[in-house]
Amino acid sequence: MVEVSSKGRVVVGIDGSPASERALAWAANEATIRNAVLEIAYVWSLPNMGYGGFVAQLDDFEKDAKALLDKVEAAARATYPALKIEALLLQGPPALALIERGKLADMLVVGSRGHGGFTGLMLGSVSQQLVHHAVFPVVVIHAPHP
Repeated sequence: MVEVSSKGRVVVGIDGSPASERALAWAANEATIRNAVLEIAYVWSLPNMGYGGFVAQLDDFEKDAKALLDKVEAAARATYPALKIEALLLQGPPALALIERGKLADMLVVGSRGHGGFTGLMLGSVSQQLVHHAVFPVVVIHAPHP
């Protein structure tokens, strides 16, 4: 029999999309079943400014990211009051940052914004990178198709 160690943590990566809302709901249910902490992680990065246009204040990107994370965390706490929830704002390439957090958890859950049909068979770039490079369980939740 293989013994599975539990770290007592389920990490969910969010981005404000309907797919990440579904991923959050799935992860919250899984954390409840496992009696684990639900860690809501939002990774922000500076945009690629290859066109040489106007550059906003760099701290505006972080403030916007923090505002989204706070909103999602508040909604999760209201929806899952018995669940221990932690929120973490990370900066950097999303896949890399989520892989680092996933190493500290039992699993990582993310949403994928598939486009339906043939392209819907493909994962988004972040979820694809996670599935191919993570050394721990990754769950990818797809948004419902319209």
